[in-house]
Amino acid sequence: MNMKVRASITLFALAGAIIIVAGAWRRPAAAAAPGTVTFTKDIAPIIYANCAACHHSGGSGPFSLLTYAEVRKRAAQIADVTKSRYMPPWLPEPRHGEFIGARRLSESQIDTLRQWAAQGTPQGSPADLPPAPKFNEGWQMGQPDMVIKMPRAYALRADGPDVFRNFVIPVPLTKTRYVKAIEILPGNKKVVHHANILIDRARSSRQFEGQDGELGFAGMSISIESEKFDPDSHFLFWKPGTPPSTEPDNTTWPLDKGTDLVLNMHLQPSGKPELIQPSIGIYFSDKPPTKFPMLLQLERDGALDIPAGEKNFVVTDTYELPLDVDLLGLYPHAHYLGKDFQSIATLPDGTQQKLIHIKDWDI
Repeated sequence: MNMKVRASITLFALAGAIIIVAGAWRRPAAAAAPGTVTFTKDIAPIIYANCAACHHSGGSGPFSLLTYAEVRKRAAQIADVTKSRYMPPWLPEPRHGEFIGARRLSESQIDTLRQWAAQGTPQGSPADLPPAPKFNEGWQMGQPDMVIKMPRAYALRADGPDVFRNFVIPVPLTKTRYVKAIEILPGNKKVVHHANILIDRARSSRQFEGQDGELGFAGMSISIESEKFDPDSHFLFWKPGTPPSTEPDNTTWPLDKGTDLVLNMHLQPSGKPELIQPSIGIYFSDKPPTKFPMLLQLERDGALDIPAGEKNFVVTDTYELPLDVDLLGLYPHAHYLGKDFQSIATLPDGTQQKLIHIKDWDI
């Protein structure tokens, strides 16, 4: 299906902005009246599936939501933030693409949370309670085949604007290996907004290391001496609540001897000095790739010249594909001035298919 893909983002300007010890005895839970929403039967499955990945001890959320007491304490707040769809943080609009791991609540689930809070948060029968999810605060995919830790910790200042920092991490390989997964432990979740990995086979990024007297080098965009985005179409990143994933056997990617990894991190000062010392876990495969996905990057950063006072500034980019393709994934990206993001495919017959729409962008 030959198609033309168009991406657009609408920007708007803001003034001054750049873009318990349990008792030995407990009264048995009373049976819930018919029609009553209970935690054990109705609420826990929603929370465990959609909230617990971030809201657990050691997670990126500010509090845990694994027990009845923890959820009951915040029942009204949960009802409010889910009704407004502030939580869970899933930005794509419905009916524009089907995405693996989507955490968008249904209207029925949102209403169930509201009813439970309004009914006084009944607990329900313990027999109805599903097992709580378990979280490993270390490697989510098990012990990696290779762990590379940043040799020294980066000292993040106490306050000021967001920090975009890059760290060059050599890979201690003696021969080419094939990678099926990478996992990042950010080192300090409360100040790390997200992290991405780029591959520097020429080790050209080393020249920028420490030029400003600090570990690593600054910058949101990294220019690496390579003829392609590397590794092509493999999104190597860490974001709060997003589990790591394994590539299919036919789309592994090579990691060569004499290669550096460049860890690009978005850091947010917490009000006090913080240390960040991330680790990268690499999982190898003995199977070389037989399929080679291609990344198509649509952007027009050069058009971001927003006139003073302009509140609705649109930037678009298009590309006409010369052959049939399977779309594997989308990675929308913008910063603080982003407002509305759309990606649309125009098919050979002229019909348009919206691939993703984020009408209220939030970095």
